[in-house]
Amino acid sequence: MVRDSNIKSKLAGSLTKVEIEGTLVNNRSVEAIRSAPVVIVACAELGKSGYMFEKPATDKGDFWYMYDVALAMQNLALAAHSLGLGTINIGAVDAKKVAGILGIPAGFCAVSMTPLGYPDQEPKVVPRKELSEIVSYDKFGTK
Repeated sequence: MVRDSNIKSKLAGSLTKVEIEGTLVNNRSVEAIRSAPVVIVACAELGKSGYMFEKPATDKGDFWYMYDVALAMQNLALAAHSLGLGTINIGAVDAKKVAGILGIPAGFCAVSMTPLGYPDQEPKVVPRKELSEIVSYDKFGTK
């Protein structure tokens, strides 16, 4: 959990830029990282998640840490929302920069960040796809 404004500013600088129509633009979450009272940085210990007896337990290898962190961050976001707090999960970060800023040791990886605070605006509700558009029956692509 990061509260120091200087560290939050450095973390904001670790967000990767996004290419839109051939132009690199800053990640829209930069200001949220700088201004939020708290920034949560979710890290994972590599070689643990999805391993059994120190070997990958599935064909996904060491990817399971991403899944586990995503589940934890979703739970954090849902709990925050229930308390009237706002969050946004930010995965477009330079993990090596974050590791340098926070002193994250080898064998661990910064996966995502979320600014946490009271929202300054009501988020726009994005329409969701109908289940019939995304669900397959029996075989992939079978509607």
